[in-house]
Amino acid sequence: MKAAVYHGPLAVRVKEVAEPGPPGPDEVLLAPLLGSLCGTDVTEFLVGPKRIPLHQAHPVSGHQGPVILGHEFVGIVLAVGAAVTGLHVGQRVVPGAGMWCGTCPPCQSGRTNICERAVLYGIHTHGGLAEQVKVPASMCVAVPESCSNEAAALAQPCAVAMHALGRVSIEPGQSVALFGLGGIGSFLLAALLARTEGDLSLIVVEVGERKRDLTERLGAFASTFIKADQFTETEILELTGGRGVDLAIEASGSPTAIQQALSAIRSGGTLLQVGIPTGRVSLPLGRVVPREVSIVTTNGMICEVDLPRALALLSQTDLATQITDRIIPLDALVAEGLEPLALHEVLGKVLVRIQEVQSRIPTHRKVERTHANPGGKPTNLSVSHPDKGGRDSSHCLRLPD
Repeated sequence: MKAAVYHGPLAVRVKEVAEPGPPGPDEVLLAPLLGSLCGTDVTEFLVGPKRIPLHQAHPVSGHQGPVILGHEFVGIVLAVGAAVTGLHVGQRVVPGAGMWCGTCPPCQSGRTNICERAVLYGIHTHGGLAEQVKVPASMCVAVPESCSNEAAALAQPCAVAMHALGRVSIEPGQSVALFGLGGIGSFLLAALLARTEGDLSLIVVEVGERKRDLTERLGAFASTFIKADQFTETEILELTGGRGVDLAIEASGSPTAIQQALSAIRSGGTLLQVGIPTGRVSLPLGRVVPREVSIVTTNGMICEVDLPRALALLSQTDLATQITDRIIPLDALVAEGLEPLALHEVLGKVLVRIQEVQSRIPTHRKVERTHANPGGKPTNLSVSHPDKGGRDSSHCLRLPD
């Protein structure tokens, strides 16, 4: 099968690799349709390996060596393991990026997103930028019929944003400053507008002037756009009458942005830290502590909670259309995906078409099934798609103005 394999910095190759074989008892075998790229992929491509176990075995997954990338994708179930319930062959699903152990203290308290023995697919072991992949069934969520493949491929990063916003209290009419409008930042903006129905005083801070158009495309017409520089804090204070914002959301991971965000929050306000800095950050605690500013962090998402919410939002709006910059074939992953992202030439998400199929599985598809026998072997599916080719987002609905 064809797959995008990470071999080291600036060494991602799309090539033929062995198929993963039948799923285990609690797994499903998927045929990924579309994937999307994120900042983690770009970081590993440029300066990795950071989290990929290229030279030393991962303590939980056991994987060591080159890895198939892809932790944001939608796929069709080709086969189900003998113990799997609730999923069936032919179903479209979105997997979460990480599998949890279920036994550590965070998992026992329901916080599977911070599992102490988590395995990230596409990072710690093989992921979904391939024609087949095996994943745990428990981290898969069914895609609604009304949601296109393009939208479903964005469910994982959208769920991360929705989980992040769930970590803080957001009241109508509050003042909010969002720092960074990248992959997750764009979803944060969209989810923020959806959650408050636009009833907030919003300031968007970005280093690139080109992101101003994206802000408006996502519906933040009444927001104030600030091009980040050394006067960002002063501008925010002026816009808020010297008081500062109720909530600052930092989505870039930039040490400078984190410092500016903390300084621009009102007394008793909150910083929601979403971006992950690559190095040490010096915090102005001398100014933060006396004002009782709360610092809240967030990580990933909880599959069974946040993925359904993300799929609902993507199904009921045209968010996927507005947030997608381009769709590229798997063979062009480096030249048209990773490299432009690394050079900051991309304004939105990059989707990767892994297999040429329709955006929505047609009702007149030809399906050949091999049903499970009493011995508990996996159920297999072969799908023949009559109409290969172009993008079709007609099944993502635009909400009325």
